[in-house]
Amino acid sequence: MKLTVMSLTDPKDKRTWSGTTSNMYEALKRNGLEVDTLTLKNWFTRFYIRATMFYLNRIKKQGVTNFETTVLGAKYWGKRADKLIHDQDKKSNYYFCPAGASIIAFAHSQAKFVDLPDATYALMNNYYYAGVDKKGADNGDEIDQKALTRADKIILPSQWAYKSVQNDYDQPEGKLSLIPFGANMPDVKITPKTLTSKEINILLVGVEWKRKGVDIALDIVAKLNENSLAGYHYTLTIVGLDKPSDFTQSDVIFKGRLDKNDPAELSSLQAEYEQADLFLLPTQAEAAGIVFAEAAMYALPVFTYNTGGVSQYVLNGKTGYALPTSANSTDFVQQIEALVTDDTNYHNMSRKARDYYDTTLNWDAWADSVKSFLKS
Repeated sequence: MKLTVMSLTDPKDKRTWSGTTSNMYEALKRNGLEVDTLTLKNWFTRFYIRATMFYLNRIKKQGVTNFETTVLGAKYWGKRADKLIHDQDKKSNYYFCPAGASIIAFAHSQAKFVDLPDATYALMNNYYYAGVDKKGADNGDEIDQKALTRADKIILPSQWAYKSVQNDYDQPEGKLSLIPFGANMPDVKITPKTLTSKEINILLVGVEWKRKGVDIALDIVAKLNENSLAGYHYTLTIVGLDKPSDFTQSDVIFKGRLDKNDPAELSSLQAEYEQADLFLLPTQAEAAGIVFAEAAMYALPVFTYNTGGVSQYVLNGKTGYALPTSANSTDFVQQIEALVTDDTNYHNMSRKARDYYDTTLNWDAWADSVKSFLKS
């Protein structure tokens, strides 16, 4: 079976979709499939987009912020995909389009497409996306509807997204498969953790202060140290954000952004995961929790909110705790204190987190499931 991974930018580039697309590509190859790639953007398409955006915004005064989310943009990428597929020497059995609704929606090629969104527009509007006008919302919804209907197969990373494709876009169950994403970091062998000190290291990885719930995390750590239950002391390390100039909380360390594609910075990120005892992310909105797969790889119990697709990646009470969105910082504090003061439960949760990574939250498991689905 031959597959072609299609993306607006180079599918093999580890910066494309934060490394998700390249990890899919590599995993499919490791699984014994013949895999090609097609990149839609080049110097001419970039020039065309700039010229079109100038026309739409400066001449027509339409206020378009993203070419890809317009019907005009999707029609352009559909034509571009048709041409690249037509010019391909050896055609593929399937054309994989990670986060590629704008590629598939208006494509006229007879090729078989696989749509791989992390969510649907119906879910994301007023959840991730705020302030979208009616025209923009209608565009996003139309592109998703056409792409999902046009696709021969649809692979979803969470039950949350799966149900939306069924219920909001009326897609038959036979063309759908639920296959969670893996971790976008090199695989490491980690043994389940045991707490050997009352100095507890908590890790938070995220680049958006508000959406990732950083203020809540800061309050959680402050309250944990105010309580100082059984003499435990907690330090929160935040990777992905810089320390604000007026920040004074002493039990928090900011590491700034660490680029996984830079060997030295990747090594620093790996060290933070290795040194952590818990992973905390009170996220306000999350489609597919790849960062939770990374935490599972390092056998870290996770504390987060049960929102979006999180429950696919954090098994509540088994690999961590996904608290209801109504929970406050005190609820998190009580749950964390209960876990760290119970050595047996902590070790078992760490083990189950790593087991879940080994069986499910890794790209080889993903590729194996994809291969079976495509053959079904």
